[in-house]
Amino acid sequence: MNPPWWGIPLLLVVGAAIIIAGWWWDRRRQRRASEGFVTEDDLTTSPPPTVLSETDLSTILAARGPEPTLPAGLADREFLTHPARGIAAVQNPIVVVTETDLEDERLILTLLDSALTTRSPLVLVAPTFGFGLLGTLRANHRTGRVTTLPVELTDPELLSRAADLCHTLVVPDADLRSGWLPPSHRGTCASWIADLDDSWVTPAQRPSTST
Repeated sequence: MNPPWWGIPLLLVVGAAIIIAGWWWDRRRQRRASEGFVTEDDLTTSPPPTVLSETDLSTILAARGPEPTLPAGLADREFLTHPARGIAAVQNPIVVVTETDLEDERLILTLLDSALTTRSPLVLVAPTFGFGLLGTLRANHRTGRVTTLPVELTDPELLSRAADLCHTLVVPDADLRSGWLPPSHRGTCASWIADLDDSWVTPAQRPSTST
């Protein structure tokens, strides 16, 4: 038996309604997830944040080695914290190293929230950074909410080295996309200095295990 002639238009209407409802729900979820953060559309012209005083900066610059630790530079010059010197420098940051190309801003909202809550700088090390995600990082960086160093590094062995220097591990793609970022997935270091080509990393001392 053939269905009534009006059945097909009804199915089309119902299907369209489901698609629109799904789109609306996803947008609402994204807005809730990113609540409290600045998007690049909201960004007004403001000077880049200065995280370290000149005294502190001079101290960590004097302590760094003559050769770069990693051939890993900033993804964008807008993240320079000291433009006159051509560098970005932070102390005691949250460091996350991943093998994933960071294209979707939803991948880093949890990390932004952690950095904002703990008032810590954030160093993200990844093969590449998408334009939209960089825009979100740039906006929050320039307004001083979360100072971020997005550092590009593609070589798997060097990613592992970066993670080891910061007492962490390279976060797999599946963990990052699922939002599973336990303490073992977040490292730190005493300081991270980067220009547009290289990085100098001073490891933090491991906690003593002696009794």
